[in-house]
Amino acid sequence: MNTVCHRHVYAAMGFTVAYAMAWTIASFLLDPSVPYDAIEALNWATNAEFGSPKNPYMVGGIMAVSQLLEPAIPITLYWYLSHFVGVAIGMAGVWLLSRRVLGNNDIALLSLMSLNLTGVTSFDIIPYNDNYLLIMLWPYVFLFFIKAIYDSAYHWFSLAVVTGLAAMSKYSTFAFLPFMLIYILAVPEARKAYKSPVFHLAVLLFLLLLVPNAVWLHDHDYAACNWVQSQLSCRFTLDTAIAFGAVFYPVLLLPMILTLLGGRWNLPDTAERRAVLFVFVTPLLLILAFFSFHSGGRITEWIQPFAILTPVALLSLLNMGPIKSLRGVSYSLLALSIAVWVGYSTVLKQNIHGAGAKRAYLKSVSVELNNLWREKYHEPLKFVGGGEFSHWLTFYAPDRPRIAVLWSNSRKPNIYSANINARDILDNGALLVSDPGAVCCQTNFADAISDCPAINISETQAYSFVTKDGQTLNLTLAFSPPHRSGPQ
Repeated sequence: MNTVCHRHVYAAMGFTVAYAMAWTIASFLLDPSVPYDAIEALNWATNAEFGSPKNPYMVGGIMAVSQLLEPAIPITLYWYLSHFVGVAIGMAGVWLLSRRVLGNNDIALLSLMSLNLTGVTSFDIIPYNDNYLLIMLWPYVFLFFIKAIYDSAYHWFSLAVVTGLAAMSKYSTFAFLPFMLIYILAVPEARKAYKSPVFHLAVLLFLLLLVPNAVWLHDHDYAACNWVQSQLSCRFTLDTAIAFGAVFYPVLLLPMILTLLGGRWNLPDTAERRAVLFVFVTPLLLILAFFSFHSGGRITEWIQPFAILTPVALLSLLNMGPIKSLRGVSYSLLALSIAVWVGYSTVLKQNIHGAGAKRAYLKSVSVELNNLWREKYHEPLKFVGGGEFSHWLTFYAPDRPRIAVLWSNSRKPNIYSANINARDILDNGALLVSDPGAVCCQTNFADAISDCPAINISETQAYSFVTKDGQTLNLTLAFSPPHRSGPQ
C-alpha cells in the first residue's frame, strides 16, 4: 500500500514540477511581451502599499520579490515563473484536496490531470496578475476547511492564513466565507469549533491579515471598490451564461467521458463531499444569477479561477466504481497536456496570426528611449509620463523609471507613484511619451503634467519605429530636463 501511495505522490509532484518548468520556459522564450497586468503589478510593487486601485496587497507583494531577485532572475522571467509556480502549487492542492475528500489515489490523480482540459491553468493564466494567486490558494482554502472540521482544530490557523492571503489577492475570495460560516453553524460536528479557543484565535489572525488593506481603502476613498462598481451596469444579459460556458465547458467534459466509461451520478455520500459542494457551488450559482442582471466586461476573467475546484466538485457527484481503469483516462489527459503545450509553442514560434510578434517592439523601443534620455542629460531616467505607451517603459526601460502621476482621491489613477511629490518630478525631470499615432505638432501633454504644473517642457520630438510586421508607428516625445542639470 505504501509503495502504491508513494507512486501516486511521485507522479503528482513530478507532473506539477514538469508542468511549471515547461510552461515557464515556453512563455519566457516565445511570448513577445508581458501583458499590461505586469505593468500594474510592478507599479503596485514599487509603491509598496497595502492596497492598489484594483486589488489588495498580495499582487504587489508577490511582484516585489522580483525586485529582490534581479538581476539573477530577470523580471520578465519572474513574471512567467511566478505564475506557473503558483499554478503548480494550486494543482498540487487540488490533488491533496481530492485525496482527502474523494479518498482514492487514482481518483485524486485523475482530478489533477483533468485540469489539462482547461486553458485556465496554462495560456489563459498569463495575462492576469491576480488569478494565478487564487488558483494557487483556493484549493488549500477548501483543504484546510475540511481538515479543520474533520481532522484537527489546529487547521483553523492554516485556514486563516491561506484564506487571508487569498482574500488579499482578490476580493472574490470573500464569496466563499458566508457559506463556510453557514456550514459551521448548520453541521453539529462543525459547530464544535465555537467551543475551541483555537477557532477564535484563527478568526483574529484572519482579520489581522485584512486590517492593513482596510486602512488603505479608507485612506484612498475605497478605490478598489469603486473600480469594481465602475465595471458593472444593471441590465439583463446572456453574456454571463456564455462566459460560464466558455470557462467551464472544458472541465465539464470530464464527467461526460467518465459516464461513457460507466461512471454513475449519485448524491455525495460523505460529509466532506457535501461541505465542498455547498461552499463551492452555492456562491457560484449566486454569482451566475447576479451577473445575469449586471453586465460586466470582465466576467470571464472574474470567474476563471473557479475552474480550479470544478473537478473536485464534479467527481464528488460521480460513482466511478464500474470504471475499470482510471489510469488510462489520466494518461490520456497527460497526453492532452503535452499536445496543448506543443500547440501553444508552435503558434508563438511560427507567429501564427501574429501571436509571436504582438507588441514585440516594446522592449527595444523602451531601451532606445532610455538611451536617448541618458545621451541627452547624462542622468538616469527617473520619471516617464504621457499616454499609456509610456507605462511600458516602467517595465522594460533599463533605468526602471516611475510614472509621473501622483495619487488623487478624485481621479483614482490606476498607475501612479506613491511616496513622491511634484518636487521630485521637477528635480529629476521626465520623459513624456504619447500613444502611437500622435501628430507631433498637435500633441498636448497638459494632462501628463497636471500633477506638476511647474514642469518645463524644453522640446518635443517626433519618433518612429517599424514593427516586425512592417508597420510604422509614430510617437511624440517631450523632454522635461532635470531641474538641477546645467544648460544643454
